Amino acid sequence: MILLRLDDQIIKSLSRPELAILKYAYDNTESLLEMSIQQFSAQVAYSPATVLRFCKKLGYSGYAEFKYALRAELRERGKQNASKISSDSGQAFHAGVSIDTMCSNLEATAKLVREEQLNQVFRYFDSGCPIFLWSPGGLTSVAAEYFEKLLLSIGRQEVYFIESVRMFQHILSGCSRESLLVLISTSGKYPPTIRLGKIAQANGIPILSVTPYTSNEIAALSDTNFRFFTDQRENLGAEFTSRLPIFFIINTIIQCYLRYKSEPAAENF
Repeated sequence: MILLRLDDQIIKSLSRPELAILKYAYDNTESLLEMSIQQFSAQVAYSPATVLRFCKKLGYSGYAEFKYALRAELRERGKQNASKISSDSGQAFHAGVSIDTMCSNLEATAKLVREEQLNQVFRYFDSGCPIFLWSPGGLTSVAAEYFEKLLLSIGRQEVYFIESVRMFQHILSGCSRESLLVLISTSGKYPPTIRLGKIAQANGIPILSVTPYTSNEIAALSDTNFRFFTDQRENLGAEFTSRLPIFFIINTIIQCYLRYKSEPAAENF
């Protein structure tokens, strides 16, 4: 049985049907991870709307995030078991655990990408408006630079990669509304990135962001937001969260845009 970390207040707020749904999820976690919300609803004999309300009451944005939390708990249990086995056998590392974590994060991230989000981004690309990419420093700047290079490689003009906060604030203050600001954040809570987002919003400049699946201020400021799943990590005191899902989203946007441009209009998204 897998148990999510739910506080007493949440448990007490659950109705009898919701408690039944929770019990089924605990008792059948592995099979649930392979089910769509419709299939899960059929198994628990409650409507998809009831299941969705249940997920939101637990603090998740929807069924996909609820499944991710269960999957993460399974992984954590797996790591603990692997650690015990390693300790008993003298082995220090199991590559399968790390690989499974990365694959699960990418799979969950892929399920959050929506066609309406992509279509909105494609309209910005087709408009020819200036695209400004904020480089916050560190590993996230590598992802922003990757996005810039891909945009340039597909022939998109007026793409600007900005590294200075002060310069960016000045640019946004006098920027046309016919522009696009791209914000990428591993936490969704980085103060300089939030500040730039607020300036853009105040000036009516659309924001495209890539942020974690959890609620965060940068996502709330954005007109178009792509969310990703990843495990927040540190290594020797330094932030070392994987950017792999971010690169996946960026590559997905570009690959889908190329397909969108190459296919007949009737077959586009």
